[in-house]
Amino acid sequence: MPKIANREKVLIALLETSSIREAAKKSGASEATIYRFLQDKNFLSEYRTARRQTVEMAIAQMQNAASEAVERLKELQYCDNPAVSARCAQIIFESSVKGLETTDILERLETLENEHFKQIEVNGKTTNRKRF
Repeated sequence: MPKIANREKVLIALLETSSIREAAKKSGASEATIYRFLQDKNFLSEYRTARRQTVEMAIAQMQNAASEAVERLKELQYCDNPAVSARCAQIIFESSVKGLETTDILERLETLENEHFKQIEVNGKTTNRKRF
């Protein structure tokens, strides 16, 4: 059991710090131990999964804050300061255009991917037919 607890401490320390040295100090493990853990495929997989989850949680927080930021921009768009009002309107407009462009690009990419996979299926079936 101590080994599992040590691995968990190292995993947490790696997530909370920016270097192996700091993670070693925080977890109480040696740097060599941490490097050894990082060579273990299971540990590395756990670490990558945990890092991904951490990033996904941060993205969710940013998305929540983005909604609040939009509301604030909408409020400031109608303030008494013409420069602030104009800048807020500009940000809203430019962000809307960029969002639309991004959506269009993603739709085009999805269409191309679908066409590509259909072509692979057709070529695969054609190849199979030729064999028989």
